[in-house]
Amino acid sequence: MVSHFPHIIAASLVHQASRADEGNPLVNRLAAGGFRDITRIASSNPRMWRDILLQNREVLISLLTDWQDEMGRVKELLVTKDRDSIYDFFDSAKKYRDSLPVSDKGAIPSFYDLFVDVPDYPGVISEITGYLAVENISITNIRIIETREDIYGVLVISFQTPEDRARAKECIGKNTDYDMSLAK
Repeated sequence: MVSHFPHIIAASLVHQASRADEGNPLVNRLAAGGFRDITRIASSNPRMWRDILLQNREVLISLLTDWQDEMGRVKELLVTKDRDSIYDFFDSAKKYRDSLPVSDKGAIPSFYDLFVDVPDYPGVISEITGYLAVENISITNIRIIETREDIYGVLVISFQTPEDRARAKECIGKNTDYDMSLAK
């Protein structure tokens, strides 16, 4: 809900804007600020997100059903012109959003991180995630740190359990010669 699903929503908003742009070229010129902020993650690696979505498809199908139901409720509020409920929709969302903790890593620390030193070349992330997908190892989060051109970057892959992290380390080790560690 808070990791994979927002990527689907962001990409969907971009697709909708692209279709709207076909009939009105001003859409592209007006898509700034908030739209760019909410859709930033739509610029993520498509191969990686294809693999992540397919690996988590059943949960995501359920979330999409819930999202369609939520959008149906919003549509009904508009159809019925229910001013108070529309206000409540945004007010309750604001209150929940404002209550989220403010920190770089979020409310739940990543206890099961695997740090992989990876060379800088196109496709290295999809290569690593592909090995994990073949072994049916689910990724909780992924990020890149300390990347500079022509040197190794650090790919940080988070897992739900220490067992998944150990399996991932073994999997990556048998398929590559990349250095790995459990802490940096």
